[in-house]
Parts: sequence; C-alpha cells; structure tokens
Amino acid sequence: MSGLVDYYNQLWEEDHLPPYVTSLFPLLKTLNLSSKSKVLDVACGNGVLGKYLMDSYGCSVWGTDISTVALVQCKNLGYVTELVNLDQEEMPFGEEKFDLVILSAMLEHVMEPEKIIEMAYQKLVSNGRVIILTPNIVWVFNRFLFLMGQWDHRLMGGMKGHISYRNKKQLLEMIIKTGFKDLNWDYSVFCVAGTTDFCTKGISGWLIQKFHNLQVRFWHSFLAFNYIVVAKRPAEIKK
Repeated sequence: MSGLVDYYNQLWEEDHLPPYVTSLFPLLKTLNLSSKSKVLDVACGNGVLGKYLMDSYGCSVWGTDISTVALVQCKNLGYVTELVNLDQEEMPFGEEKFDLVILSAMLEHVMEPEKIIEMAYQKLVSNGRVIILTPNIVWVFNRFLFLMGQWDHRLMGGMKGHISYRNKKQLLEMIIKTGFKDLNWDYSVFCVAGTTDFCTKGISGWLIQKFHNLQVRFWHSFLAFNYIVVAKRPAEIKK
C-alpha cells in the first residue's frame, strides 16, 4: 500500500484538473444543490470537484483520501477531511449524514466496491443521492481492441491501483441490492479527452476532442466510456 500512497502523493502534488471531473458538471446542475447541501466526496484527490461545488452552489464539502498531500490541498480549499483507507476502514465522520455522496473514479481502486456503495448508502439522508463515475471495461472500442489483442490499460485512465472493473449489469446489481432507487445512467459519457498525444494529436485526437463528454442516453454498456449513474436513497416509511 505504501507504494500506491507514494504514487498518489506525487500525483496530487501537481495542480491539475482530472479530465473526468467535468463530465459530472451537467448532472450536478440538475440536483438543486445549495448552500444548505452537505456533500461527501470520497477519494477526493486534489479537491477540484469540491471547489466547483463550493464556488458554484455554496455547498459544504467533506472528503476522504489515502493521500496526505491530497487532503492538505482539500483542507486549504475548505473541505472537512479525513485520511482513510476504505479497503480496511469504515467511512469516517461519525453520525454525519449527507445530501450527496460522490464516488468519482474510485470504485475501480478498491477490492470490494460493493462495500463502498453500502457505506455511501449509510451516509445519506433520506432522499439523498449517490453519484458513481467508473470506467466501462466493455466500452465498444475496448471490445474491438481486446479482439485484436491490442487493448492497453492506459486507455482506461491507466492509473496505478485500477483493480475492480465492473460492467453495467454487475454495477446495477450492486446498487439495487444496497437499496438505491431511481437510477439514471443517461449522464454517462462516450469518451473523455485526456492529455496524452493519442487524445490530443492527429486523427485520434481530433475525434476524441470532438466527442469529449458526449452524453450517452442508450446502450450504456456498449457506448459509455465512463458510466455515470445517479441513484436515490428512498425515504424511510414511518410506521
């Protein structure tokens, strides 16, 4: 684990905007967030998402990560932070409940993603929402590259620690089993423009830039590069 932590400490020393973060903005605009909203950003990285939420909607934001470097940056931005390894520990912040829990590009980094989804459920208020963003290993171009023997992990973000990919059926089953309702997958995106030469130069770069963050409203399991799903914790029925 120390090697992975060192990797993320080095990664988050740089002030950059991960390309997948902007994919969440259209969905966030629909959630009626306000200065009264409390958001938990799990695996918050350098805090650029939380800063967007604070600046755009006035939200209060809590965050967890395994990187001390990331959490220092987040705390400076106004997060309430906690260092935690969710593969081995429980979700922090005691009895605090949230209107929104964000699992952005983090389920693929843990051994048991279903446990993280369960933790998110427990941290939500009634009618609170979870947002999950995670790569789709069976995206149409990945299928083609697998058949040709040319698939490369770097095409899925290529970051160290990607260990738990799920297809839509598997992810759907985990979310439903936890108790979430009203799932919406229509903010999933066809591709995300990274910073490599493949994403920025030549014909491939032109195509990727053109279709960057294009929303996928059907055939998500086939067309979505990143799944983005929002789901609600239903209100408790009073007896």
